Amino acid sequence: MGTIGNRIKEERERLGLSKMDFAHLTGYPGHVQTSYERDEIMPEGMYLQEITKHGCDTLYIITGHKERPIKLSIDEQELVKNYRAMNKALRLKISAISDTFTQSIVSGNVEIITTLN
Repeated sequence: MGTIGNRIKEERERLGLSKMDFAHLTGYPGHVQTSYERDEIMPEGMYLQEITKHGCDTLYIITGHKERPIKLSIDEQELVKNYRAMNKALRLKISAISDTFTQSIVSGNVEIITTLN
């Protein structure tokens, strides 16, 4: 099961991020990220909230127990990975596009979009 620090590192690596990239993404200094991963200091609530926003399984980090994973194809995993790497504005655009396609499919009115702004 490991320690909280080990699980933070495991989640960061699962997301494919270096320590420095992860620290930059969360807004915490690199040395703080290193201290968390080495169990030198325990992460506080604000840090855990921030890493949850970026796709970390915070419940797993705290408890050491993973939720039953959802089976995703390679293509679906790539979509999730790309989505998590986007900023909030891009995520909103992708959600709107996804909603539009889903509504079109449900209504039977699918159109080809050749350009996106």
